[in-house]
Amino acid sequence: MTDAELQEIDKLLDRDLQQELPAPIEAAVCALVGEGERRLISLHADITPSGEYGDRWFLVTDRRLATLAPENGSARVEVDVPLDEVKRFRLRDFIGSGSLEAVKGSESVELVRFSRSVAPQMSRIYHVLRRLAAEDDQAEEGDRGRGSHGPPRATRCPECGRALPRWSEVCPFCMKRGQLLARLIVYLNPYRAYAIIGFLSSLLLTVLNLLPAYATRYLFDGVIRPRYLPGLWIVVWSLLGIYVVRTVIGMGRGYMMEWLGGRVVLDMRTELYDHLQMLSLGFFSRKQTGQIMSRVTNDIMRLQYFIADGLQQIIINLLTIPVIFIMLFAANPKLAALTLLPTPLIAAGTYWFGVLIHRVYQKVWRRWAGLSAALADSIPGIRVVKSFAQEDRESARFRTRSGELFAQELNAAKLWTVFFPAIGLITSVGSLVVYGYGGLQVLLGVTTMGTLVMFTQLMWQFYGPVQALGDMNHRVQHALTAAERVFEVLDTAAEIPNAPGSIVLPRMDGRVEFRNVSFSYEPGKPVLTNISFVGEAGEMIGLVGPSGAGKSTLVQLLSRFYDVEAGEVLIDGIDVRELSLRSLRQQIGVVLQEPFLFHGTVAENICYGVPDADPEEIVAAAKAANAHDFIVNLPHGYDTMTGERGQLMSGGERQRVSIARAILKNPRILILDEATSSVDTETEMLIQQALERLVEHRTTFAIAHRLSTLRKADKIVVLERGRVAEIGSHDELLVSDGLYSRLCKLQSELSKVRVW
Repeated sequence: MTDAELQEIDKLLDRDLQQELPAPIEAAVCALVGEGERRLISLHADITPSGEYGDRWFLVTDRRLATLAPENGSARVEVDVPLDEVKRFRLRDFIGSGSLEAVKGSESVELVRFSRSVAPQMSRIYHVLRRLAAEDDQAEEGDRGRGSHGPPRATRCPECGRALPRWSEVCPFCMKRGQLLARLIVYLNPYRAYAIIGFLSSLLLTVLNLLPAYATRYLFDGVIRPRYLPGLWIVVWSLLGIYVVRTVIGMGRGYMMEWLGGRVVLDMRTELYDHLQMLSLGFFSRKQTGQIMSRVTNDIMRLQYFIADGLQQIIINLLTIPVIFIMLFAANPKLAALTLLPTPLIAAGTYWFGVLIHRVYQKVWRRWAGLSAALADSIPGIRVVKSFAQEDRESARFRTRSGELFAQELNAAKLWTVFFPAIGLITSVGSLVVYGYGGLQVLLGVTTMGTLVMFTQLMWQFYGPVQALGDMNHRVQHALTAAERVFEVLDTAAEIPNAPGSIVLPRMDGRVEFRNVSFSYEPGKPVLTNISFVGEAGEMIGLVGPSGAGKSTLVQLLSRFYDVEAGEVLIDGIDVRELSLRSLRQQIGVVLQEPFLFHGTVAENICYGVPDADPEEIVAAAKAANAHDFIVNLPHGYDTMTGERGQLMSGGERQRVSIARAILKNPRILILDEATSSVDTETEMLIQQALERLVEHRTTFAIAHRLSTLRKADKIVVLERGRVAEIGSHDELLVSDGLYSRLCKLQSELSKVRVW
């Protein structure tokens, strides 16, 4: 390998990947490694090739991969693979352990095994080895598979090789600050007229702020010194006019900039929320609710503050500094030179402060997201918290998160409480030099008192923007950190995208075919394997099997919440990946075991899938779902609030409202996921009656553990360990004496025990 390539690899290596070797292992390594061969990785692993716990040492050089085992006070080489023979690498997951393999042609060599405690280091080593072998990123995808969340999450930045933070999929080192700023400015394009007016008014305010200095010089040199009384009134009335005009312009500009910032942030917030709606379930399973909420609320608010005022203030300050600089030199070059003495210290301090404060605020925002996540977990689950008497535990967890946030905010406070007073001291010392030298010039008659006073005012107006740039840097770091988090979400591609030229089915017949379908949530752990069966239009298909057999996963593939790894899911002979997502999901209705109701009225929840439904249609759907009678007895009937997640209603009532919602949607394909498993017998009878009306003339997939509910199913698919164990009607499967028959007998015996 070239020196440049090795330097690139060095960026990927962390200290914990280069562990010190015991003496016997070190001696064996010295005998193994040739002259000029460079060691890159030496790591202790804790699983033997037979799967038992034991010491192993994994070695990587620029020429070989080796595994060494201790033996009778020395060491032996178990694996020695030349690096140039390896085509690619494979990282495999087992239960409680994993292995790293090297692929040489058609042969696969297990390099080392390891427990979960070593897995994080092995994951990083895997990415280093892929760089060493110049392996194509796409080559490994087929080996590792795609999980429920799409491709396995990258742990290293593809550009710089640094480890990605666990809270982010964007490398903070490679995030281009200028590009972030440019992306923010793009949101101003629709309102550029307002932005230009705001900018011009800021320039005018800057000029108005400079005029009093000249008026002051005239006051001293043209009025007080010659005792010219009319000139006094000229100065007073001129300053009054300047102050009034400045105030009016400032008020108008302030309101307009607040409107502009709010309008831009409204667009960003809407775009962010719209994009969240298009992301797959995999994204939301990777992110905590609080983290997502933090991006939509806190981060957007910080951007609003920056866009409304900070951005233009930066531009104005950058323009003000050279203007005042010219004015100072025009007034007195020697005094101007003295005024500039503190400037390098201010600039260097500002740069140092910006670097440090950005790192600190990244940690602060993560602590804020963690605090929001803790709230999002505990408040919706407050019943569980109280049921298990875990209030103290949740309070302790919240105090811990709050304490971590407080500690990081203190770190930020330490920086700015030191920085700003230090900058103030530097400018004050600089002003003393100006006062001393300028006062001496006035006493010697070299310059006038008016010029010195004007110069002093301009000096503070010069120091002001220079010092403000430090504060602006502070604001910019706030904004860019928030922008990183917002754009991270906006840049997340939809894992289940619409295919180019996707097909819109105005009305599907409902014939469903699973053709050799395989799928896994995690690499190496298949959930479904080679599933094949057909559900004809209008049929009711029961899905049966032990917990974890893949029943719910199967129907989620039908709704295309996830995409298959292999095979096809066809509706009316068309692969669901070729269908428009909207047209597909609009014609699929779902009734879940735990129905979710939104905070709103009963009527709003029933017509959620058909927002423009007439009241008569809502009532008809409720009657078909056996929900009308209990709804009219509620305090406000159909206008009764359901509470958050429907907590003001019983489980059976929520289920019947969800069935009414499905009936009103009138889907061609219906999915029933344990729709009656959590209710009493009387409620179950009402729900069953409603379901019988709902399934008429639709293709229905019913997942049920109560097998008696599937007696009328046209076809029952029995799944076991992700495979189709048997298919047939209820009567056919009973006489076949297979898994379904055994499950029926087991439930029959269990029901007898309950009756007894």
